[in-house]
Amino acid sequence: MGISAEKLWDAGMFAVVAAFIASRALLVAMDFRAFLRFPVLVLALPSLTYSGMLLTGVLVWIYLRWKKLPVLDVMDAWAPCAAVLAAVLSLGHYVEGTDAGMPTRLPWGVVTPGDSVLGKVHPVEIYALIAALGMCELLLIRLKRRQRAGQVAGLALAAGGAISFLLDMLRQPVDTFGGAWLDPSQWVALVSMLVGICILLYRPPSPLTRAETALILENFVFGPNGRGYDHEALEYGRLDDPFLIEVRDRFVNLPNEFPPAEKGHYCNEQGRQVLLDYAKQLRSGGEQSIKELI
Repeated sequence: MGISAEKLWDAGMFAVVAAFIASRALLVAMDFRAFLRFPVLVLALPSLTYSGMLLTGVLVWIYLRWKKLPVLDVMDAWAPCAAVLAAVLSLGHYVEGTDAGMPTRLPWGVVTPGDSVLGKVHPVEIYALIAALGMCELLLIRLKRRQRAGQVAGLALAAGGAISFLLDMLRQPVDTFGGAWLDPSQWVALVSMLVGICILLYRPPSPLTRAETALILENFVFGPNGRGYDHEALEYGRLDDPFLIEVRDRFVNLPNEFPPAEKGHYCNEQGRQVLLDYAKQLRSGGEQSIKELI
């Protein structure tokens, strides 16, 4: 995806910590009196709820924006990893005998440990495990053929939501005697499908032209009027030129690598010359650059 592996690892670790803290914080907030009386017992309860995952998603989005990481590119990179995580969770559910399925007469039906009423049920966990591994393979293939940001993540959300929704039809309902149309997990699956379809239909703005790219570099060095640097477009703009992305990382995120020079310029003379040489190459059509005007 053109993203530093180290930055992706940092973002992943932040997501894990955020999920742990957010879920426990919501658990404590729901019954603060119980937490005051039995703090260790409350914190030991299973707490990764849908609300906790939603809060974690918001926190991770804020973190990615803070670190200036492209959200859709990060989601594309994480999509196959999420499929592996889903496969491992499904295997864990099967081993512990939770997330049981509806009764079946199929030969591969299994008996849930401790159940003496339903008999053989669908091994939904194994179905989900196989589906997740297949999704991982599909996403890895699509990752190599990606044409724009968000394609892999959109496919993962749409297809993963559809698979989860259909498999929930074979799971035992959350409320056996309730009148709800769908289980909570199926509503989440519907939202996942909707978000995935929206991402797949999203069309990002056209890439910057060579002249626009050159102008960003020249403005960064001299400013729009030749007085001081203008780093807004470089630091916060949508960049697709590999050199511009490198410049942003080296000059903006690591300014000490090219310390500010005199007269308000953001980098030293050698750094300025590198930028202007590249801008001149981009303007090979003969346009007059800001440097020549000054």
